[in-house]
Amino acid sequence: MISEVITIGTEILIGSITNTNGPYLSRKLTDFGYEVRYHASVRDKYEDIRDAVETAMTRSDVIFLCGGLGPTQDDMTKQALAHALGLKLVFDEEQWDYIVNVAMSFSRHITDNNKRQAEFPEGAIIIENKKGSAPGCLLNYEGKQFFMLPGPPREFEPMVDAIVDRYLKKVNGENFVTSLRLVNIGESQCESIFRREGIETEHVEVNTFAKTGEVEIKVLAHAEREEDIPAIREEHAVAVRRLRTLFHDHIYGDGDKDMFETLVEVLRHENMTISFAESVTGGALVRMITSVAGASDVLKESYITYSNEVKEKLLQVDPDTIEAYSVVSKEVAEEMSRGLYDRTQSTYTVATTGEAGPVASTDHEVGTVYYSIRKNGEEILGGRRLFKGDRTTIQYRSSKYLLASILLHELGEAYGRK
Repeated sequence: MISEVITIGTEILIGSITNTNGPYLSRKLTDFGYEVRYHASVRDKYEDIRDAVETAMTRSDVIFLCGGLGPTQDDMTKQALAHALGLKLVFDEEQWDYIVNVAMSFSRHITDNNKRQAEFPEGAIIIENKKGSAPGCLLNYEGKQFFMLPGPPREFEPMVDAIVDRYLKKVNGENFVTSLRLVNIGESQCESIFRREGIETEHVEVNTFAKTGEVEIKVLAHAEREEDIPAIREEHAVAVRRLRTLFHDHIYGDGDKDMFETLVEVLRHENMTISFAESVTGGALVRMITSVAGASDVLKESYITYSNEVKEKLLQVDPDTIEAYSVVSKEVAEEMSRGLYDRTQSTYTVATTGEAGPVASTDHEVGTVYYSIRKNGEEILGGRRLFKGDRTTIQYRSSKYLLASILLHELGEAYGRK
């Protein structure tokens, strides 16, 4: 089933906002077995939206129009679609009552412009918007499906979830989709490894998607005919098993939970705690942990120890060590993590020191990070790594690397215990 996503909004094209709706919808459609072949972004202009719809009709089966359902004169999505299909717009009294009630609940002033939100192409099926005043709709037209959805992500994403559950046509045959989430490996290295191994087959497709400090491998297969399902299911399973073996040291999950959620869950499950002594990372480590609901169950203490005086007073770092090796050194990181353990008795204690830039204060290159990770007082990981980028990127990448290292270590320990 070929699908197309058209995002509507001048603010997207001029760079005022980031288009998160397209990627969110594409992930959902891909997991459901749809082939997302085209993306388009157009301005809030009637002619541009109409032209995008007419082009999409020539090549796609399911077409999503995202944005442009508001009350203002530049919200032209429904008008442009109706014109492209030769349909009239029909005013829906029931939806108008709903819009008025929603607006009143948010203490918004209703004007005649709001009535535009209660107009729909003739024959459209209304899709409820529980987070806002702009309903979406579904239109079946000459064998094609059109979905119109509001642009704000807080409204858009729940409606996408509802559409996948209730409104999408099931594709013929059966789809097989598996996602493997990896850390502490680059996308190019990851791809070169599995391409060399010849994982893909005639029916199994493998793709990689990179995020900062992370790679997702998505394994896709589709069986069109009923009699092919068992064989293609097994082909897909074999590919997944081979990938799990190849990247055993880097895979942390295969679901929707990100790395930080997974780490907090693992630590909580094992009744473990974690504490941080951050110099170069400047609080990035603790921010990553506290971004997860329930972090208070595992986070014990955290300190930002930029100055030598604080390192010495709070963590008992020996001034002679700093004098001999400099504050940016493996030796200082080790003493920081040891002092942190003595102070907190946390299961994991993590210490960082280094150069985040933009100008180095020592002889070390900007991006140099020394770290020490202890478990129950014993150092299990430590050393030096170099991270490229500006100050914020260095702090983010190094912090994610360290938390990923803890997660992979703990998953490896758990695997060994089974």
